[in-house]
Amino acid sequence: MVSDPQRRMRILLIEDNPDDVAVARRILRSSEQSFSIESVGTVGESLPLLDAGQVDLLLLDLGLPDSGGLEGFHRLRAQAPDVPVIILTGETDRDAAREAVRRGAQDYLIKGELEGNLLFHAVRYAVERHAHQKELAERSLRDPLTELYNRRGFRLLAEQSLRLAKRNGRESVLLLADVDDLKSINDTHGHLAGDEALCAVAGAFMASMRESDIVARFAGDEFVALAVEAHPPGIPSLVGRFRECLADRSRTCVAGGRISVSVGMAPFDPKAAPTLEQLMDVADRDMYAEKKRGCSGR
Repeated sequence: MVSDPQRRMRILLIEDNPDDVAVARRILRSSEQSFSIESVGTVGESLPLLDAGQVDLLLLDLGLPDSGGLEGFHRLRAQAPDVPVIILTGETDRDAAREAVRRGAQDYLIKGELEGNLLFHAVRYAVERHAHQKELAERSLRDPLTELYNRRGFRLLAEQSLRLAKRNGRESVLLLADVDDLKSINDTHGHLAGDEALCAVAGAFMASMRESDIVARFAGDEFVALAVEAHPPGIPSLVGRFRECLADRSRTCVAGGRISVSVGMAPFDPKAAPTLEQLMDVADRDMYAEKKRGCSGR
């Protein structure tokens, strides 16, 4: 992918017909907006670029050597649901293109009708629509109190991350944390203090995890985090940083430093490739074993 310091929109054209590639390149290069355009001939060739986050928009032909009809579209949506897709198709595939739009593509264009500014405007409006849709979706995936992902958001992102980890042979670790005696904090200091405690835990998680990790408030007093591409031997130090950060934040809370958590962990081995549910079960058992031992740092 061409690197551009001005951060031009990066378009990936997935098309195996050289003539159609040439037409799309000519139209986009003649537009007022500057694009970075790369083309590949198969869906498979596009996956590493998507994994690396090097694509802002996909132009997808529905008839490719390694995928026909909607197969390629479904593979790309599973791989990179946050990248908008415009379908390029022939007249005979119009029905499939419409179905792709119903399933999440931003638009479809007939190849023989690409002249003029049609493709340019489709690209611009697709990005704008996708950004708006993403903003609305993001709101539905966030916990309003802590601003972490909610259960729905975590499942969506974690399952996608685990699929990539399995395919790339990379380890990850799931952490499950339960706030100790939150009911006691609520009963003694009021529910606002309980909310303050939950926000302190959320802030400690965000401060101790990496930007690439996925952190969520999974239930009322339960938090979950997927440490992406993390190795199990390094997790105790990560949990230690989290506890130190929580201790600092607890001192200024109404609860007066009484906030503590029990933490369980479950490693993801890409060879065994356990499901998210299986990881949650392992981490849950580990967490309650720690709570039973009384080793939660209270």
